Amino acid sequence: MRILGLLLALGVMLPVYATVPAQPVLEFRQALGSPASRYSQSLLTEAYQRLGVEARFIEVPLGRSLIESDKGNLAGELARVLHINQQYKNLLPVPYVLFDTHVYLYVNQQRCAGCQLSQVQSLAYVRGTLIVEELLRKLPASRQVIGSGSLDAAKQMFLTGKVDGVLFPAYKLNATSSFPISEQILQSLPDYHFLHRQHQELIPRLTQMLFQLEREGFAERLRLKYGVPAPRRQLSRNEKPFAEY
Repeated sequence: MRILGLLLALGVMLPVYATVPAQPVLEFRQALGSPASRYSQSLLTEAYQRLGVEARFIEVPLGRSLIESDKGNLAGELARVLHINQQYKNLLPVPYVLFDTHVYLYVNQQRCAGCQLSQVQSLAYVRGTLIVEELLRKLPASRQVIGSGSLDAAKQMFLTGKVDGVLFPAYKLNATSSFPISEQILQSLPDYHFLHRQHQELIPRLTQMLFQLEREGFAERLRLKYGVPAPRRQLSRNEKPFAEY
């Protein structure tokens, strides 16, 4: 400090360094591991980066992430079906369809040949997948339903015979087994990216960037890389109401 004071007293000009503003950082739940979620994470990482925002993805249980996002502890949700904001009012959808969520039911045909969902006696699913949980609530109370913390855990419960069936959203089971398996698509809904309302000023810019990546072919190249089909219907920019089919 004495040296600095002496230099200033002598009129010595000190170099002035411009401060670079820190890049904004938004945190979201890490992708589950399904092709659709990995595609969404890659696409949104690019979109945010072009907007000068760093998107970080951290491990949070799927069900917990909705609570933390609604509180504002996370910046929003990576990809969810539209009607989550009926319960989580602080989450606002970005008007661009990321992908279509097909809800798949896989059934062990040795134990339950030709069974529909209502007939399967025991089921596994990933906790926090609201679209699946809504279907499960309609089942008789006598059904054994086991929620797992990950896709791999649910898959292993089914393939090792611990349950007769398994439900996956936006995840197609490609696995060999010692028993025949049937596949049914129970429902199909578009998925959107959500931001907490404290970040809502980003929504118009992010929407514009996502459509720009679509026009550039960047989104299509990512879909091909991850094996994710294009949504059945994409919105026109800023179209309302959102696509719901």
